[in-house]
Amino acid sequence: MSTIDEVKNRLDLVDTISTYVPDLKQSGRTWKARCPFHNEKTPSFVVDPGRGTWHCFGACSTGGDVIEFIRRVEGLEFRDALRLAADRAGVELRKPSAREREERDQHERLLRANEAAAVFFRAALDTPEGTDAKTYATERGLDEATIERWQIGYAPDDWRALTEHLTARGFTVPDLVEAGLVIEGDRGPYDRFRHRLIYPTRDQQRRLIGFGARALRAEDNPKYLNTPQTPLFDKSGSLYGIDQASEAIRRGDRAIVVEGYMDVIAAHQFGFPEVIASMGTSLTEKQMALLKRYTRNIVLALDADEAGSEAALRGVQVAANAADHEQVATVDWRGLVSYQDQLKADIRVTSLSEGEDPDSMIRQDPDAFRELLDGALPVTDHLFAAIGAQVDGGDPRSRSRAVEALAPTVAAIADPVVRSHYVQRLARLGGIDERLALQFITRAGGGSGPTAPRPVATRADVRRARVEKPVATDGETQILRLLVQRVECRDVGLTLDADLFEDPTNRAVFEDWKLERETDGIDDLEQALAARVEALREAALPDYESRHLEGMVQGIATQLRLRRSHTRLQAAAIEQAEAVRAVRGGPATPRPSDLPEDPPPDPDEIVSAYEQTVIRQRRLMREYQVAHGHRPAADEDAPPSEDEEHPALSTPPPPAPATASTSEAPPTSEAAPPLEATPPAAGAPSALDAPPPFAPPEGSDTPPEPDAPAGLDAPPDYGEPPIEDSTAPPAEPVESGASLDAPF
Repeated sequence: MSTIDEVKNRLDLVDTISTYVPDLKQSGRTWKARCPFHNEKTPSFVVDPGRGTWHCFGACSTGGDVIEFIRRVEGLEFRDALRLAADRAGVELRKPSAREREERDQHERLLRANEAAAVFFRAALDTPEGTDAKTYATERGLDEATIERWQIGYAPDDWRALTEHLTARGFTVPDLVEAGLVIEGDRGPYDRFRHRLIYPTRDQQRRLIGFGARALRAEDNPKYLNTPQTPLFDKSGSLYGIDQASEAIRRGDRAIVVEGYMDVIAAHQFGFPEVIASMGTSLTEKQMALLKRYTRNIVLALDADEAGSEAALRGVQVAANAADHEQVATVDWRGLVSYQDQLKADIRVTSLSEGEDPDSMIRQDPDAFRELLDGALPVTDHLFAAIGAQVDGGDPRSRSRAVEALAPTVAAIADPVVRSHYVQRLARLGGIDERLALQFITRAGGGSGPTAPRPVATRADVRRARVEKPVATDGETQILRLLVQRVECRDVGLTLDADLFEDPTNRAVFEDWKLERETDGIDDLEQALAARVEALREAALPDYESRHLEGMVQGIATQLRLRRSHTRLQAAAIEQAEAVRAVRGGPATPRPSDLPEDPPPDPDEIVSAYEQTVIRQRRLMREYQVAHGHRPAADEDAPPSEDEEHPALSTPPPPAPATASTSEAPPTSEAAPPLEATPPAAGAPSALDAPPPFAPPEGSDTPPEPDAPAGLDAPPDYGEPPIEDSTAPPAEPVESGASLDAPF
């Protein structure tokens, strides 16, 4: 048993999730609650202790195991989540080395020093010496409750007050210097912060990592002074208020980024708990990487005097570039399919009125600030407005610089109608025709060039591949093999969401691959990952042509998501169909006598839940049909029909088949047929021409099988995929990135 499996086995899934989701209640063999990752009224968050998994059937549409839940709810990287889970389970990942013990002990000492300093600063605020600081805080609208909540304090106007206080309590001067609290001078150590209002800064794990300090004298510079770079504090990777805002950001699925400490405090004080601050800097890639753990919807609230500055514009572009992207299929006028990079985030920008900042505006009129946020412009519109305001129409060089600056933003737009709109705007801004504007855009969005050719398989290799039986591998493994062995898959691999990999080891391997991080094998976790990567590298992989690879990776990922969604919806629908039959007087599955009686169920609630599951199945069926070309893409977002919104339930649904395959289905990663990435040979039947693995399309006269719930047909068994010559051309010309109808 691996270390990861041992952690999962020792942690009770229901108990762990209950600590974060108090309203988790049993419903048959599963547990249900409102999802902790988004706002909802009807519970759609289901925990299945038998399988050791959880899944949200609502807006999130995601799931995983106990480690993945801890990672999401705590906003951690996989390694940190695993270590936290291991601590709770009492599993030692490995014995730390002497150097690691020293580093861990140092971090603990620095954290204790920061906590002790925060207590000292907070107490100093209530002393006679802290009168000026207390008066300033009161004038800025901070009441006692707010001061206590944010632990705001005062650094005395003394060169050694904090140094002497902490050294008297056992802290050493080297540790205080390392923590950034003390400076080692020619005449000895002295306090870094003197006669300043102190704002403690905590990270997403609520650890006190540093301080911000505002000068109380006009002649003191700088106005704001932060803890320097330390083993704990990195200003470019920290967000002020994230410790108090993370839960609100996750539930509201929106983050508001402001500039200063007081902006955050005022926002929380007046009902905007999702506000955090970049601490006076433009939003950095590290801060975006931290923020996108909680949401993909971000509003940047900029001061009027900063909205058009070069630093602010650079910060807006950094935010857009650092957000996740995805490959979106587009069809050109010839009917050929290609893929474009599209932002998987909604980043908006709002500019305050002249002379206003979020702090003053919120205190004067919170509703006006709320309206300002609701009217925030998409990042593209803001960049056009801000850069366009700086263009000198009579200077061709000025117009050229503006076009060069905006072309990458337009190049990232996938929707052809929206893109055409911005092409026209760009042409008008630059005073050029649209053809020239398109040349700028094409150059800005161009690739890095063709990859080196790979050797062609010999006839012996082809014959050997035909007679050898392919190894059945799951979709996650197939994707990882392609990513690890083929460098051409780098670009498309970076567009994949890490949530696609539900196996913890596979997810960790993918995250390491994405960051180009090598495992060093120094602990159990690293050794497991190193062994997994080595197995992926050594696995036999047909010599696919480079032009097919992008479509393979995307096709497998799409099919994997669809198959998982189908399996989970099928299990939920079977259980709910049984419940509907029971409340309507039909025979239900007998309960073991040793189980306690559940409270009487609400029939309307059970029927409603079943209706919603059927609607989700039909929507998933449409998505499947669109992905396989059985239905136009325009129908995917079409509103549901009346029958879909109100499924006919006038008669009890037929009972679910009492077989082990439905009542105790294995996890998807083990049950799903292999996802094979082999391109189809000319004339070979495509697995995607098979009927969808759900109910027949609306209007079909095909009845469901007897004694089987409608719409719950098992996925078709496509059998063993044929191994064909990977160098042979497909039946029809395929553009780069086009769907290859890879067998699923």
